[in-house]
Amino acid sequence: MIHIRNLHKRFGDSHVLRGISCDIKPQEVVCIIGPSGSGKSTFLRCMNALETVSEGEVEVNGFAAHRSRHRSE
Repeated sequence: MIHIRNLHKRFGDSHVLRGISCDIKPQEVVCIIGPSGSGKSTFLRCMNALETVSEGEVEVNGFAAHRSRHRSE
């Protein structure tokens, strides 16, 4: 199970992800769609801990991949 709560990502003054929350269950297939520049790749990079999130929580199988310290980059 993947739990994502209130995920935010900022690059300087640009607020790319704003409060995304979702649960992805085992064997569930999820498609992330949207226009170019809407943050799809950034969301995936944050979910996989390839990018540091600005705020929020990402938990995979009960283990914290990231817990927010409410800091700005």
